[in-house]
Amino acid sequence: MGGTLLKSHLRTAVIGLGVLLMVNPVQAAGIDSHTSYIGSNFEDYYANLPSAKVEWSTTMDLPALENVPTDYLMGKGVVSVGAGKVFMLQKGQLLAVNAQTGKVVWKYGAKLKTPMLYQDGVVYATSEAGTIYAVNAATGKNKWSSSANSKGVSQLVLDKDQLFAAANGDIQAYNLKDGKLQWRDNFRDQLFEPFMVEGNLVLAQNSVSGAYTYDILHAFDRTTGKELWNNRDYDLPIAEINGTLVVQRKATLFDTYPLPTLDSLDVKTGKVVKTVEYNPANIDPNDPEAFKGGSAWSDGDRIYITGEKGVFSYPLNADPATVTRDNYSYASIGSNLEYAAGPYDGRILFSKGQSIYGVKMANKSAVQYSGVSNPIARFDLLGHGMYVAQTDGKLIAIDLITAKPILQLKTPDRVFGPTLLENGMIIVQSKGKLTAFKEPQALKMK
Repeated sequence: MGGTLLKSHLRTAVIGLGVLLMVNPVQAAGIDSHTSYIGSNFEDYYANLPSAKVEWSTTMDLPALENVPTDYLMGKGVVSVGAGKVFMLQKGQLLAVNAQTGKVVWKYGAKLKTPMLYQDGVVYATSEAGTIYAVNAATGKNKWSSSANSKGVSQLVLDKDQLFAAANGDIQAYNLKDGKLQWRDNFRDQLFEPFMVEGNLVLAQNSVSGAYTYDILHAFDRTTGKELWNNRDYDLPIAEINGTLVVQRKATLFDTYPLPTLDSLDVKTGKVVKTVEYNPANIDPNDPEAFKGGSAWSDGDRIYITGEKGVFSYPLNADPATVTRDNYSYASIGSNLEYAAGPYDGRILFSKGQSIYGVKMANKSAVQYSGVSNPIARFDLLGHGMYVAQTDGKLIAIDLITAKPILQLKTPDRVFGPTLLENGMIIVQSKGKLTAFKEPQALKMK
């Protein structure tokens, strides 16, 4: 606000000078040469934010240098938290540290690498040789080592009684109790990441090049690894409803900008049993200038679709022509924004470069989040807090409800992994380092 007032005074002063110049034009060259511009040349209003008290910090291993941005963007198990501990790799060893104190509780193994996962009292890590280890999170003792090597593991997925691993374009399934290999997929070509598990299916994509390149969605039986069906020009499913997978159609060479269209595929055959087309902005589908795109996802019992100036929402299993859709629009803000996150804490969040705005889901009003002073590397939502990592290495904690910045943390690097919350501690991942501070009381989820 101080900056805004100062700008206002400057504008008044300039107007006043303009009047004087008109009265006495002889002074024009000396008083205002029009060779300078005054922009945001003011002290950072939030420079005096209180600094977070660092409870502990430590170094950690990173993936191969070329994979660091990708792994951090995808959150691929560089660090895991659970059971009051933080699990990381340090010099090839798996370490468990107390989330409150940062003290090492136990160490395990050698020549280990990411990815890594924690679930239900067990930590899963991989070795350079391709062995997957299940380690008791309380004691650091080996529970099992995989019966087969999966060299080059790049993604781990836990679901029910199975552990799935992606390695060099293949998918393997292991018994979660003893680590015995159950199958490797029987598909001849490499599959993309990420893959997902839904019900009795393991779902993954790849592309085929011919007259033109197109993507294919593959469904494998989670029990045998055999391909059950495949369908072209689909993303991974966004929901499962009554034995069908809800999947968004992809743009193709022949339909470059389609209206958002969701097909329901039979889980057993992959056949389309229902098609729903959305036109939330009521545009003319034949108008080549009209914005027709939009990504769809589901949350609870709602479908959300990104639009040109916001996000639209519909009941999940309803005909869009017969229901009233919600519109969370940022048009009143007048900024060139993109969907960023949500719904979360009653907000849909939008961002672009160095700004963050929210639209309240209760009344559709817009909120500007203050405190960001540099381009945004990423932000993560935890409790009632938004933890914004800037490219200058500073992390700002902002209250999602009041939109006010609470505190800041200066880190030694500008590459950030996901900010995590464990046992009342905020765990910040900057390149090669972990820093922990207590979750601000005002940001705790009641």
